[in-house]
Amino acid sequence: MGFGVHSVRSIGRQLSRRCTVPDRFVVRNDEKCGICYLVRFFMRNFLPGLVIFLISASFCMAQSEHARKIAASFENAPGELSNYAAELLVNKPDYVVFTPKRDSMVLGDTYNDHFQVISKENGLLLAFWTQATRESDIDQHIAFSKSSDGGLTWTPVQVLAGSPNKKNPQLLASWQQPMISRSGRIYLLWNQQTTSRGPHCGDCFGIYSDNDGETWSAPRQVKIPRTWKDPDDVSIPTSWCNWQRPLRLGEDGKYFVGSSHHGKGGCGIEFWQFENIDEDPNVEDIRITAFSTEKDQILCLTGDQIVFPGQNACEEAAPVKLPDGRLFVMMRTDGGYPYWTVSADGGRTWSRPEILRDRDGGKPYLHPRSPAPLYDWKGCEAASGYYFALVHNTFDFQFEKQTAYQARGPLYLIAGKYVEGAHQPIWFTEPQLFAPRKGGNSFYTSYTVRDGKGILWFPDRKRYLLGREIGPEWFQGVEEIGKK
Repeated sequence: MGFGVHSVRSIGRQLSRRCTVPDRFVVRNDEKCGICYLVRFFMRNFLPGLVIFLISASFCMAQSEHARKIAASFENAPGELSNYAAELLVNKPDYVVFTPKRDSMVLGDTYNDHFQVISKENGLLLAFWTQATRESDIDQHIAFSKSSDGGLTWTPVQVLAGSPNKKNPQLLASWQQPMISRSGRIYLLWNQQTTSRGPHCGDCFGIYSDNDGETWSAPRQVKIPRTWKDPDDVSIPTSWCNWQRPLRLGEDGKYFVGSSHHGKGGCGIEFWQFENIDEDPNVEDIRITAFSTEKDQILCLTGDQIVFPGQNACEEAAPVKLPDGRLFVMMRTDGGYPYWTVSADGGRTWSRPEILRDRDGGKPYLHPRSPAPLYDWKGCEAASGYYFALVHNTFDFQFEKQTAYQARGPLYLIAGKYVEGAHQPIWFTEPQLFAPRKGGNSFYTSYTVRDGKGILWFPDRKRYLLGREIGPEWFQGVEEIGKK
């Protein structure tokens, strides 16, 4: 917590040492201030217990009993594992999906990121993520686990692609994309490194399962579109990363996702529509149509939107559907703010990206080049009109390092509502502190809704995999948005 019993006592000692006064304030024949003596006495005898009580009480209010029990189980664990007892609770989870075992010769598991949870009709939760000893290390692989009890317990990790550890390193497997067909077949695609370049430079490979992930098909390559951003040498793969999992936001309910495309001209956003997942094709027969790929269509910053010279990235699109059928996307950028754009033709073309504000003409939200999640509160494909996003709400435009990669401190939840006829179609409430951790909040998240309960699944410090319920308490006052 950064403020404990020892620091409290230290404050008391410093106060009493520094304060000397005339004789009329002398207590017990020493030369210290009587008031400070009382302060010291209180701090020594009562305040430590009060601080511990308040911290404990905040934990009790903030986390589920389930999460607290898991955290408590690490109190007497050996070595660094004992740190989990406090670390797991900092960002107030309700669910604990995975904690590193820290045995790198068996499984490189201290880096856990790109956390995507998807729910089947039978209630089964399927979790996929990118895992390694360290980010982009030689054992970077795709991990899988599942839960049949709503996220309380999870099966042991299964490695689906890449090397489980450094003993037998393989080419990197990263940034997985799960989809479930209408028949229940589970598809998983990922970025597979095929050269020494990486980690974004890679081909697309995939597998599928017809028995809820008990067994998987052999990996096969999926053809993905090449564009003007790619190297002229076709032997060099595309550099791409799809953060959010594909959602049924495309034409006729087809899977649709934003793709961050690195290459010529920096990083911009294109969009992919998966044309035939519901036909249960073999992996190599999956068809992808790419939208917004031309130079005048790809989403990037231009002109006065550019803050630091040569940095014009738009990436990591988070799409939702509006009640009027349009698609709305929020994205992270180099520009000091999250930006938004809207499409009225199913994602084929998009409006020029604009700064995200709380309402038309309102206050902008500050944000570094850090994940900027946005979800439909009622369900990822619900078009409910109620949304929430996470922002850091801070940025230093005078940063001496001249980069938008700045501290990823506390995250704030902004609850939003669709406003018919507005220019920016989603307006938001005041920011509410959601993730208080002082640094390392890289929320490569996913979101599920089951029986009316929404859960945000997030990697904490890119180390622990956690879940937190998003209830109506976050949406107080949202009904007043847009009223005259």
